[in-house]
Amino acid sequence: MPLHSAFYDTRARAGAVVHLHSCHAVALSVLPDAVAEDFLPPITPYAFMQLGRVRLLPYFRPGDPAIGDAVRGLAGKRSAVMLANHGPVVAGRDVEAACNAIEELEATARLALLLRGQTPNMLTPAQVDELVKIHDIAWGDE
Repeated sequence: MPLHSAFYDTRARAGAVVHLHSCHAVALSVLPDAVAEDFLPPITPYAFMQLGRVRLLPYFRPGDPAIGDAVRGLAGKRSAVMLANHGPVVAGRDVEAACNAIEELEATARLALLLRGQTPNMLTPAQVDELVKIHDIAWGDE
């Protein structure tokens, strides 16, 4: 409960919060080279459009009230977080938006795992900047 409450308390536009224990996202979260500030690599535009930047939070015991404190510490600047060794949490304007976004998070995590060891053509910083500008995505050093 502290996890969901923290999202609602710090995100005025959140009408729904969805949390999963999805396989690919969890697998990506336990890899030693997982990036905390930008958990999802820039593979497709859809994750940026629906999620913005996803922060990887460290492991917390399920139900630990400290999870809520960690989410509050982001001050509402991320609509999605990934709990290491646990699963993603996404806030959306309604249940449909939150579900669509968390599905995109899982799909992007799956792509990242499928592409490991390869040298894929990721979106360039200029392409990401264009998406941020066109879709008014909260970005920067949040």
